[in-house]
Amino acid sequence: MVTQNSRCVTVKYTDGTTVDLMPVARLAGQPERAGNLFHYKKDTGETFHKPVNPWAFAKEFNQRVEVDEAFYKSFAGRRLLVEGTLEKAETQPLPDHVPAEEKSPRVVALQLIKRNRDIAFRAAARRNMRKPPSVVLAAIALDAGPVASSLVDEVINVANAIRTKLREKTGTRRAVAVRNPAYPPDLLTDRWPENEEAQALFDADLRRLTIELYRLRNEDLSISENGEILKRLFGETAASYAIDSNLDARRHQMEAGQLQAGRFGKIGASVAASAAAGMRTSPVRAATREGGGFLKE
Repeated sequence: MVTQNSRCVTVKYTDGTTVDLMPVARLAGQPERAGNLFHYKKDTGETFHKPVNPWAFAKEFNQRVEVDEAFYKSFAGRRLLVEGTLEKAETQPLPDHVPAEEKSPRVVALQLIKRNRDIAFRAAARRNMRKPPSVVLAAIALDAGPVASSLVDEVINVANAIRTKLREKTGTRRAVAVRNPAYPPDLLTDRWPENEEAQALFDADLRRLTIELYRLRNEDLSISENGEILKRLFGETAASYAIDSNLDARRHQMEAGQLQAGRFGKIGASVAASAAAGMRTSPVRAATREGGGFLKE
């Protein structure tokens, strides 16, 4: 299935995986892979071009994010898959999926935030609203400080960094401006947020996300309570997978004499990792528009 958009072509495969292909015209005398992106909306006749360099952004992101050893050990054996970065010529095939344990917790945290964003924007009231682009979230996440070993803490960390950035309001739209750190002429927020209200809406979404994650991390909740929170945050499939995975792990620990059964069956901080691992079983449409293949669901 192929869909022509205003800036790219989206190819959707039968398993729900999507790839956005963005044609650009290379710019002479500019950094490698810089080019003009052409925008055209048939229904309104709107047309213009803008300088972009998604390849440089992907390279910068992968060079700057940290891979945490503790995260690697805790995630080993889980099968959350994310797509690697395309760093070869355009004629090369897309790269194979890479196990989550080989990625930074920041990449996985961004995936969870995107999952939560997609669920929020499925509401009927938001059906015609533009979602915060994945590349914008990734660019802000680069300045979120040290990477946390705990995935719950890392999601909270990145979400709070995005909220801090969203408090910046500039220009006539009174909205945040985020640029490609590897190619500053590339303004990543030229279409979102459209105004101060759109920015405030996503800020409220992130606030609700962090409140729920603090509950998962700090409160002694029952399995059913954990499941309801996960369902709200990341969807029913991810919630079911997280609970089943955790209970299975607890059973093996109990059989090995390493764990005593508690009254509540608390899931704790591993819950977000299990939820993330279950995300691949229910693909959602990726929303990246510029070089976001390395962050696709």
